Amino acid sequence: MNIRTAAVRILNSYHHQYFNYENKIAATSDGLKLSGKDRDFLYILVKGVILHRSYLDFVIEIAAQRSVKKFENTVLNLLRVGVFQYLILETPPHAFTNETVDAARQLKKPRAIGLINAVLRHLLLKDELKTRLAELPDNESLAIQFSHPQWMIDRWIEHFGIANTQIIADFNNSYQKIYFRHNPVKISWDDLSQILKDSGYTISVAIDSPILFFSTDTPGELIRSELFNKGFMSVQDISQSLAVRLLNPQPGEVIIDACAAPGGKTGMIAQLGGRESIVNAYDISPAKVQLLKNEAFRLGLDFVNYGVADARSGTFPMADKVLLDVPCSGTGVMARRADLRWNRTPQDLETLLVMQREILTNMVNAVKPGGVVIYSTCSIEPEENWQNIEWFLEANPDFTIESADNFVEAKWCDKNGAVQVLPHLHNETGGFAVRLQRR
Repeated sequence: MNIRTAAVRILNSYHHQYFNYENKIAATSDGLKLSGKDRDFLYILVKGVILHRSYLDFVIEIAAQRSVKKFENTVLNLLRVGVFQYLILETPPHAFTNETVDAARQLKKPRAIGLINAVLRHLLLKDELKTRLAELPDNESLAIQFSHPQWMIDRWIEHFGIANTQIIADFNNSYQKIYFRHNPVKISWDDLSQILKDSGYTISVAIDSPILFFSTDTPGELIRSELFNKGFMSVQDISQSLAVRLLNPQPGEVIIDACAAPGGKTGMIAQLGGRESIVNAYDISPAKVQLLKNEAFRLGLDFVNYGVADARSGTFPMADKVLLDVPCSGTGVMARRADLRWNRTPQDLETLLVMQREILTNMVNAVKPGGVVIYSTCSIEPEENWQNIEWFLEANPDFTIESADNFVEAKWCDKNGAVQVLPHLHNETGGFAVRLQRR
């Protein structure tokens, strides 16, 4: 089967908020028994079309001289895949045209071939695209060119300025390096690095303390490998590991991870605290708690305790340290989650702010005197980050901020003592974390 055909079929099923395109790609790849190279190309096509959707539709409407709403879904996704190959992947015109037409035949859309040829030929007139974009106001042009919702672009311009907003949007459309966190519970780094080299992987160490992070030129292959299945490593962004470094887990401590799924931070907490620590991981969803258990089993972390609980209202045991990696808008990690931008609304932010404050209010009851709570998000929105902390400190004068630069490198820290990673400043996925100590 033509890989473009498989991509279109996956995109045809992308129609609701909870669609997991990565699982769909994996299932399709397994079903078709795709090679690693073809599997990776399928991923690029599907994720790329989702990422660049509004720009692709803008281009298609110019070329076809009709609204994309008038296209049948399969034909529209065929065109999106073809336009993506030409404008984003820079595939030669004859190649992407022939491949898209072949996919149309396989999908039993022969009547669409003439339209597809006409639209794709029109794409060669790139100057017209530039002219049409230049006619729009700057904020609208930016939203279309970088394929983000207009409301999101407008609020980022307000907070960060138009130049930084363009950098953020461009970052979100780029393919970011995948980092792996070494698992010292199962294997030493000396042994793992030698096995990786012997297996043909080229590795580059990104951070070597307190836990080593590394990257490779073939991350997809490594994720699918037996080395990964054995639990020798996990996938985790460096920016998302900073909250755990701020927590600074130590042997003998009682630690709560209150919103633990999918488990990346729980695993790192357990690896740093070791068997002498008591790590209690919770999530509101029984299904997600099972995923936490599965991940801990893979990593050999059999000493972690799990429970189903609602961090907004549940009762928790007292702890020395509490991590609140709260549900958030995820605007810092949109480079990782292609569909997230299209699933978020301004109303979501209002709902999330209420939830975040409920979690903060409830979970401080589990912090011992002298204990610590880490509040963290993968958001770049001021409301979810510093504005929540300012609100919390006003309501809880027995807590103070411990400066983040005591625990992580100063480059990750803002002037007020928090970890704040922003794509336009750090060229990494965004995140926020602050360490609050109870007097």
